[in-house]
Amino acid sequence: MEKVITTAMLVIASLIAAIALINAVLPATGKSASALTTANSEAAKRIKTDIDVIYASGNTSGTITIWVKNVGTQVIRSVESSDIIIIKPGGVLRLPYVSGCASECWDYTLEDNESAWSTAVTVKFTVTTTVATGNYSVSVAAPNGVTAAKDFSV
Repeated sequence: MEKVITTAMLVIASLIAAIALINAVLPATGKSASALTTANSEAAKRIKTDIDVIYASGNTSGTITIWVKNVGTQVIRSVESSDIIIIKPGGVLRLPYVSGCASECWDYTLEDNESAWSTAVTVKFTVTTTVATGNYSVSVAAPNGVTAAKDFSV
């Protein structure tokens, strides 16, 4: 009789342990699946995003103009969250976006009166900063990290 009670208690303890394990593992598995789904979605958006710096030019009066085309299939949202990096002799310059930029900043215009930076739409970035005659490089990064670069001279 003692063996039956001991066996029954061991079976009950095993069932309780299995239920506790399932209750701990299932939520973690659900969170992992959600994280993987989000990561896959963001990776797919990044793969579909591509930009190309078509032309960049500057002058000594303090204006650098950069035309960047969306050559990917993804609409690029929040153009103002882009980064523009100017590599100049003696250093690197990153200026902030300011609507109606007047000095030491950049602004943008969607060409052809477009309302979004979608496929085949070109954006004109106007950088206002002091530049001297020389060779420069500009790197434009979309909000999701896709970059394009171009060399130019002033």
